Amino acid sequence: MAMNRTELMEIIRNGENSGVEFKRDDVQPVDLAKEIVAFLNFQGGIILLGI
Repeated sequence: MAMNRTELMEIIRNGENSGVEFKRDDVQPVDLAKEIVAFLNFQGGIILLGI
C-alpha cells in the first residue's frame, strides 16, 4: 500500500487502533510475524515500523 507523507502523518497522529500497529525498529521477527498473522486473520491493517 503506497501512501504519501500527509496520509502517513495522519495515521501516526490518530495512533494505534484495531487496524494500525506501531512497532519499534528493533522488533523481534517472531513478534512482527504474530502481528502480521493477527491482521491477516482480521480484516488487514497497517503496521508501521520504526515508530
